[in-house]
Amino acid sequence: MTSKRFNGGIQDGTIATDARARKLDDQCKHIKDSTFALLKTSYPKLTLQRKLTQEQIPGGIGGCEPDGGAWFYDGVLILVGEGKKQQNRGNAIERWFKNNFICRLINPQVSYITFCTGEGAFMNWVEKEGSEDLMTYGQIVKALNVAHLDGFNKYNPGKNSAFLNANGFTKQEMQDIMIEAITERIDTISHQSLI
Repeated sequence: MTSKRFNGGIQDGTIATDARARKLDDQCKHIKDSTFALLKTSYPKLTLQRKLTQEQIPGGIGGCEPDGGAWFYDGVLILVGEGKKQQNRGNAIERWFKNNFICRLINPQVSYITFCTGEGAFMNWVEKEGSEDLMTYGQIVKALNVAHLDGFNKYNPGKNSAFLNANGFTKQEMQDIMIEAITERIDTISHQSLI
């Protein structure tokens, strides 16, 4: 008699997403397309890929399909966009590190933008009566802090940038961040080629 044993991952009959996670995923996909449409005329060397090819992945094994796309300028990976939604427990955010690692192997100066939503996307000061205030962190911040030592909720050129909003982002907020990062990377590359 053989019994099936659960070895981790997503169990049969369950899904790893909910309505807010699907919304964030859809936003990332639409934002990448609309942002590319806005920028492609001004930057003809800008290209956008839905995922990295096996030939682009160091070692040629594995996959990398970031929600917000892989952005290249003149053949150089300049930006990757991701969306992560997580409650204040669990390990969904842990999978972020694989894609980030692959992209940093391809270009150590890639700007890696992550939009984080859900109950785990917070940093709050808690006032303690009679003692010092205390900073509390959601699960996303706890998991990603080591890769975001330059801080959260701001763009860090050529590094990792995570934006936190437990309730989600507007399309305009996301697009503004992506445009700022893409144009900064293009300007940086263009300036370096002049030196």
